[in-house]
Amino acid sequence: MRTRLLTVIPVYNGERFLRATLESLAGQTRRPDRVVVLDNGSTDGTEQIVRSFRGCACEFVRNPSNLGLFGNLNRALEFAPETEYLHLMPADDLLKPPFYEVMMQVLEPHPAPSLAWCLDERIDEEDRHLSVSGRPTGAVRSWDVDAYLRKKAEIGNQALAATLFKTGYQPAPCRFRMDMPILADVVFYADWGRHSHARVEVARDLVRYRWHGGNMSCELMPGLQALVLDEWKTMQLVEAMRGGTGWVRNWKLRGLFGVRTGIKARRIRQLGQRAYSREIVRAGRRISGWPLWLMAQVLVHLRDWVVYGLLGRRRQPRNVFS
Repeated sequence: MRTRLLTVIPVYNGERFLRATLESLAGQTRRPDRVVVLDNGSTDGTEQIVRSFRGCACEFVRNPSNLGLFGNLNRALEFAPETEYLHLMPADDLLKPPFYEVMMQVLEPHPAPSLAWCLDERIDEEDRHLSVSGRPTGAVRSWDVDAYLRKKAEIGNQALAATLFKTGYQPAPCRFRMDMPILADVVFYADWGRHSHARVEVARDLVRYRWHGGNMSCELMPGLQALVLDEWKTMQLVEAMRGGTGWVRNWKLRGLFGVRTGIKARRIRQLGQRAYSREIVRAGRRISGWPLWLMAQVLVHLRDWVVYGLLGRRRQPRNVFS
């Protein structure tokens, strides 16, 4: 069934936030033509919420078995040939009313495949503001492919809910990796971006991205490979899409990796997991090297003092990526 704008919501046991997510779709100035809730074997009230929702027409589709997070997202990509615009919407995030209207408008002049993304406002379990992912200036910027891949290699922010894909009724040009349980989305954005005719950033916070204790990243936090080592692997994979890197670029990425790993080690130590924090430090230091690691940790402590001390920003206590 061909349609212009199709939203797919992959979900597993999403009853806590799903109704609010559906209400945010129903409240759009340009509603989706079709909403498919792709259930991964939920055992809570997810199905009842979808079937009883009256704000917009929703289809409930249950997978024969639990495919995992990125397996279910790959299942969602199978809808790409049925629509001109495809949106993969997490079941715990919210859209502000003009999201589809704005994002479709910026993609309209460009052939498929293309993608556009906006800023996101981070909120907690109680819908309380935490931060915004960038400066909401309202600017619209087109990225060339090399600049976009550089941004993705640096793990530049891009939320799934904040991204709209223009598929033009064609199959998706790439899929999510199944061997990276936290960072497969970053590699996916890079892969889609390198196949795209246009990569458009909208500097408006049109999405509310929810940080809570049930986030998949929190659930997977105890795995050193998924939490830390896959980040360096992601940087290398995306750099390879650019055709390789020189020593200056490699030095920069190692330094950035040291900063990001230092933040995780510090957060996990604050959560009382000191042994795991030391393990993360050892892994990060091996990759970044001692000099870059020490410089990175100075930046981590200075950043925390400014952002959470002087500026008084709130944070979700289990968010080790903040």
